[in-house]
Amino acid sequence: DAYLAGLLHDFGEIVYDAKFHEQYVEISGSETEDEKIRKEISRFGISHTELGARILEQWSSLSPAIADAVRFHHETEEHLKGCDILCQIVAEASQIAKHWSRFGTADSKWHSTLVSDQELERIYFQVEERMSQTATALGIPLPGTGSLNQEQLARDVEKETIHLARKVRDASLMNLFNYEEVRATNANSPRSLLLKIAREMQLLFSISDIGLLLPEPGNTDFLNFYEVTRVQSVSKFATDNNNSRIMKSYLENRDFWIEPGNTHDEIFPISDGQIVRRLNHDIALSLPVASRNQVVGTIVIGTSKTQKSVLVNLTKFISDYLEGIANMWLKNSQALEQKDFEDNVKTSQDQKDINKLVHEISNPLSVIGNYIDIIKANSESDGAKNDKEITILKEELQRIGNIVLNFKDAKSSEFESVFLNDELKTCIPLYVNSLSAGNNVQVKWNLDASDSEVNITRDVFRQIVLNLIKNAVEAQTKDAEIMISSHNFVNLDGVVFAQFTITDHGRGVDAITRQQLFSPLTSRKEGVSRGLGLSVVADILHGFNGRIKYMENRNGGASFEVLIPLLVKSRADS
Repeated sequence: DAYLAGLLHDFGEIVYDAKFHEQYVEISGSETEDEKIRKEISRFGISHTELGARILEQWSSLSPAIADAVRFHHETEEHLKGCDILCQIVAEASQIAKHWSRFGTADSKWHSTLVSDQELERIYFQVEERMSQTATALGIPLPGTGSLNQEQLARDVEKETIHLARKVRDASLMNLFNYEEVRATNANSPRSLLLKIAREMQLLFSISDIGLLLPEPGNTDFLNFYEVTRVQSVSKFATDNNNSRIMKSYLENRDFWIEPGNTHDEIFPISDGQIVRRLNHDIALSLPVASRNQVVGTIVIGTSKTQKSVLVNLTKFISDYLEGIANMWLKNSQALEQKDFEDNVKTSQDQKDINKLVHEISNPLSVIGNYIDIIKANSESDGAKNDKEITILKEELQRIGNIVLNFKDAKSSEFESVFLNDELKTCIPLYVNSLSAGNNVQVKWNLDASDSEVNITRDVFRQIVLNLIKNAVEAQTKDAEIMISSHNFVNLDGVVFAQFTITDHGRGVDAITRQQLFSPLTSRKEGVSRGLGLSVVADILHGFNGRIKYMENRNGGASFEVLIPLLVKSRADS
């Protein structure tokens, strides 16, 4: 645990440097660790210590003490007192290492302030004893009791390296199948299965050139040939080819060598030659992927004549490994078939429930629509001038009906051109008035002088605006204002958008919430539907190739910038 914690204690920095190299160069050059952590939190919302710990916590085979050691290794001495000793050791080792990297030597004045001298002495003797036991088990002589001569130890260890590596490899093979039983795998397609086998064959046997033949879906008369370098299979071979040793390997559940130059007494099939050439080798070994008598496919391993003897010695190990692969594949296939059956049953039931829901919702919507028509007729007879509000209410009611029907049929709304500024000025005042609950929320405008037609339907555009306005109003605890701005032409990466921004002066969004702002159920608001609005907006915009971005205001509050592609008309349309 201590060794792994030492290796991984700055894992978060590696992630930041890999993901955001240019931004992180300036941060990593900070004078002190405290300054670096402050900059990380300001820039990314989380420190490298917390990021590393959270990642390691997802690694179930690691001790949680390692994640804690990573999380707290820059904490102060006062905070570390009373912590698990691993946290204390890693924190102090980090300081020793930083001094060494800066000055090239150990700090002669260093003295542990967290781990007692007695505990350090106990640790030292424990390590020394473990080292002696390990050396004895490996048959490596140590020069004298209590001495850890690094140079001689390195020379002796080098002699045992190959022998030990073989032992580790064999032990890994023996445990691989049990490991696969426990480990969830995503090898549920021929491509993913091949990549899994290729990766593990390279690690276990140093074999890199392989191909996989699996039956064509729904047709066992042909085998599709899958290569690591290609996403899709581009060749298939008939199984009734009696001359093909690769087909015999599949049909007879046996190992076969394919050697074009050693077939004097038989016809060498073109198909076998094709596959060997595709693996860029002179000869190949064909091994069935089989569980008992059930063959699911064939692996072809390309090799050279000089390496044939090495592969011969490994054949039994590889066959055992492939048996484990076949078991996994068969279990996955059965599980997928069962899941498909259950999904079909559930989908059928869900569709029935949706049809019932739509029917029940449609009835009150029709009643409300009729009452709105009656109110409109009465207001006209009374001379009241609220036609615009009633028209918008009628449109909103129709929009609800469209959303319900679209949800049922999984279809998009019928396209209707939308002019950005015109729609914003039409729907926002009504939404603000209906959501402000008596508070005096002022709307200020800063719209582009020219309007722009955007490539989105009116229903979903209003759904986007309603969700954002609702958030803006609810984020403010008292009378406040909302700023609406727009730009009719924004060019990003060669794509032309129209842009509008909704800005409030509420509480804003904290750094942690900001990282998952557009995920469902992520919000600072209370209630079961918290966060769903922004996730709905993000999903809608993604479907129309649009974008949304959160921005923090200098004076507090939040801004949401929305980009929607401009509608480009053909000459025939214009």
